[in-house]
Amino acid sequence: MKNSNENIQKRREDLRSLLKEAGTLTVRQLSQNLAVSELTIRRDLDILEKMGLIQRQHGSASYIPETTLEDFNAEIENIKERIAKQAANLVHEGDTVFVNTGTTALAALKFIQDKRVTIVTNNIKVATVEHHPDSVIIFSGGEIRFPKETLVGDIAIDSFSRMRSDVTILGCSGLTVQDGFTTSVLHEAKVNAAILKHSPGIKIVVADYRKIGVSSNYTSGSLEDIDVLITDSFANPDVLKEVEAHDVQIIQIPV
Repeated sequence: MKNSNENIQKRREDLRSLLKEAGTLTVRQLSQNLAVSELTIRRDLDILEKMGLIQRQHGSASYIPETTLEDFNAEIENIKERIAKQAANLVHEGDTVFVNTGTTALAALKFIQDKRVTIVTNNIKVATVEHHPDSVIIFSGGEIRFPKETLVGDIAIDSFSRMRSDVTILGCSGLTVQDGFTTSVLHEAKVNAAILKHSPGIKIVVADYRKIGVSSNYTSGSLEDIDVLITDSFANPDVLKEVEAHDVQIIQIPV
């Protein structure tokens, strides 16, 4: 889609490639080369500078040679882990927790190993995470989809309809005011919608800055369906302000 997370990340990679080749370019030059507005370029530069991937001057930006793609990926993983840990803080002893197929949602389980909980999920990878010895893990059943190892379909949807959660933790591919929170896989969006429908407790979406203000193909739920958004301080503040206006609590981890 036009403003998908994948397109934004590709644009930022292309931006860094242009800077690597030229050394230094103005905002106008970057705007012309990438066929986007100067405002969009400034936002990209702001994010990349905060992550230590480029250096900004007045009206221009420069490439930092020692910065690698591995550094970037490591920083993203660090951000996701910190978001996940914040979500885990909202889980209490004895809770029933719904968890979807998002990688950040999965990571949250690493931080509740000391709590006795019941986890209900359509994510087979939950089996690889250590748990409290008295915790109960319930898999939804359904059709297995690879390579994500997710459970989808009518059986998965029916399983969630028979249970209720105290806490629900959902990852997503994108989140906007217009489209709610979205995913790139239709089957997963249907299961996510079923999870939300049977979640009377607190409903949490975990999403790093790359997901905020972008939309993917299929809507899992609207902003009215969630209670808390946990993201990071790189997230677009204008979008967060709009989200907060829909009575969603915003928690930002500092980076």
